[in-house]
Amino acid sequence: MSRLDYPAIRKRISIRQVLELLGNKPAIQRGPQWRGPCPICSNGVGRIQERSFSVDLHRHLFRCFRCGRSGNQLDLWLQISGRPLYPATLDLCRRLGVEPITLENPQPRNGH
Repeated sequence: MSRLDYPAIRKRISIRQVLELLGNKPAIQRGPQWRGPCPICSNGVGRIQERSFSVDLHRHLFRCFRCGRSGNQLDLWLQISGRPLYPATLDLCRRLGVEPITLENPQPRNGH
């Protein structure tokens, strides 16, 4: 199994793309700040008026003030999918049509 380059993948996938994939719409949008229902703790049945979920579109970070979960775009997908990091990241890349970036095998340090 190859190792994924998670920082490079995060650069290719925005938190906005993940939110759109989830069908999450903001109740309030002020520039790069979104507030709305949490896709994690409201399980998609949150009222649009709810504003417990805060997203910074520039920094690709989220935080829910109800359930306390926070993180980046991959963390959000992990919480929603309930899968481990590797398969969840591959699934997200596939759904968004993004080629997963893998790390090359490091060369031995002793020159052998």
